[in-house]
Amino acid sequence: MSPRRAPAPPDLDFAAGLRCPSALGWLLLAFGMIASAGVLHEYDVLETRVAEEAHGLARARRHVEGGRVAQVRPRMPLKEAELKPALAVARALNRDWPVLLATIGNAAADPGVALLDVEQDGAKELLKLAGEARNLPEVFAFVKRLEAGGVLSDVRLSGYALRNEGAMPVVAFNVQARWGASP
Repeated sequence: MSPRRAPAPPDLDFAAGLRCPSALGWLLLAFGMIASAGVLHEYDVLETRVAEEAHGLARARRHVEGGRVAQVRPRMPLKEAELKPALAVARALNRDWPVLLATIGNAAADPGVALLDVEQDGAKELLKLAGEARNLPEVFAFVKRLEAGGVLSDVRLSGYALRNEGAMPVVAFNVQARWGASP
């Protein structure tokens, strides 16, 4: 018998030798770098916009809050002639506009009535409405709904005119009402 030889040791080197990167690898690396630079730039631009908007919002809040806190005090007492127009303007601005507009909107909710113009005269506390309706009973019903709203007083139909719009008759009307200052 002859002596046995031991088998050759296995070659288990899993780390192969260094390969040169291919052109495709370099191209993908360059594309990734450019894409990440673009995303970083977009993030910077958006971050700047957010900071500008936050600054504008803070400035607007300071302006609104400053307007509420600051009160102008006259140096000299106002004369009656100066005070009367100022109080009239203050009464006109202090009126309950949402309630008035809701009342007018509810009165004009009928599909046969179209409200075209609303004009308010603050000095005379007068409200003028102009509109169109399909017939005269709808106009009278509109006037009754305005009176029933409780906001307007002395509601009157000041004028109307019958005319034809194509094949359909139309009633153009004007309504006047008193609207006093809110308490």
